[in-house]
Amino acid sequence: MDILSPMRCPIVLASDEAYGMPLAAALLSLAEANQRWWPLEIHILAFGISAATRRKVSRSLPEGAAQLRWISVEERQFDALWTQDHISKATYARLLIPALFPGSVTKVLYLDSDTLVLSDLAPLWDTNLGNAAVGAVLDGLDAQIKAGDLAVTAIPKVDNYFNAGVLLINLPRWRESRVSERALRYLEQNPKSPFSDQDALNVACNGAWKKLDSRWNFIDHYEKIDLRCLPPERRPGIVHFATWRKPWNARALNANSAFFDSFRKRTKFARSGLEISRDSLRTYWALAKLNLRQFQTIRTLIKVVSDLRYG
Repeated sequence: MDILSPMRCPIVLASDEAYGMPLAAALLSLAEANQRWWPLEIHILAFGISAATRRKVSRSLPEGAAQLRWISVEERQFDALWTQDHISKATYARLLIPALFPGSVTKVLYLDSDTLVLSDLAPLWDTNLGNAAVGAVLDGLDAQIKAGDLAVTAIPKVDNYFNAGVLLINLPRWRESRVSERALRYLEQNPKSPFSDQDALNVACNGAWKKLDSRWNFIDHYEKIDLRCLPPERRPGIVHFATWRKPWNARALNANSAFFDSFRKRTKFARSGLEISRDSLRTYWALAKLNLRQFQTIRTLIKVVSDLRYG
């Protein structure tokens, strides 16, 4: 049996300066949902995060909640890899994880910094991965890929396509299978693969990963479900704000903006009164545009103005 004491399972996150606030919220949620395992062992792969931001993140956690290890990452080692507005160099950090730990550590949990942990992680930590290099949750795009949807034809065809925002990593197997090296080779050969390192990891782990219950990487969060309305027993273990509709983006009209802010306001990144007013105006304007778009004349006018502005 591959049973690992939760207290010995390190947790890894990655962030750049721009994601300091979501990182603090993620860590606070993690600490509050896992108090019986304090101090948590947390490693943060830091891409250009200032000393001031590191202090704010650290001070956002309850005293004694975690032992934070900040690992500075040189961005230039990823200069050859493709980035976009929503894909920064920090996304490639998970490929460095095997080099961070000695051979005595066999399992680590990786979390994207745009997640919130809502339950005790012991059941996830204790998952028996067997010979799988990684445990992950099937991505919502998997069904589209298998159906031959033209919108996702550029995504690599694999047996089953997982989301890489939450990864339970079997370090010995990952190293034996040379997952990081194979993923980097894929990225060199396919520099503009739509989901970059997620695509690469799916190729490198094809047929060698274990499906986790979807509650450990719940992504369908912004369209229909306000997490505040769910009873505790129906809430996911980890919610992942994976799309551009981040709950801290006032223009995104995310159903869980208030839920996310219930964590943010208890960190050192809480919004000021002026910022709350500004965000409210942005939300009202986004709602107004959404409602106006139902009228054909207004839609045409918005398109004309947009073409004049960006054309």
